[in-house]
Amino acid sequence: MFKKWFVVFTLLLSSQAHAYQEGEMLSASAQAQLGLDPNRVSLIDFFAEWCVSCRAELPEVNGLAPELSVLGVDVVGVDVDEDIAVGIAFQQSLGLNFRIVNDDKQTLVDDFQPIGMPALYYVYQGQVLKVRYGAINHIGDVVMSDLKAMGLRK
Repeated sequence: MFKKWFVVFTLLLSSQAHAYQEGEMLSASAQAQLGLDPNRVSLIDFFAEWCVSCRAELPEVNGLAPELSVLGVDVVGVDVDEDIAVGIAFQQSLGLNFRIVNDDKQTLVDDFQPIGMPALYYVYQGQVLKVRYGAINHIGDVVMSDLKAMGLRK
């Protein structure tokens, strides 16, 4: 647990830390590891078992995933737990149905360097369209509003 918090704290304080921003392109390795469809918008959701806000947000994102798919948006979770068994048990306890990449080696979280957890990235053709960090009440409404602003729904 100490290591996890130390990593997050270090990322927040490091002047070299560079979280992806709107308009930036994801690295080729991140795109490959995530298996993104370049012709669909991807909502990439970083989370972990130890993240209290993730426990509240994930069920709402999970419930929204089928509707998003119809709109041309794929939900891809990134579980950053270092112990895969802990991560999978957490995913199963929440009944998550969307595709999840287990980032136990921390390669994706190191590449993205999110400033908080949970962290949501909207990506299309490898480009970051929008980023949202931290606990957000009614995340489903926020996601739908973001997609409307992007012209992906009426």
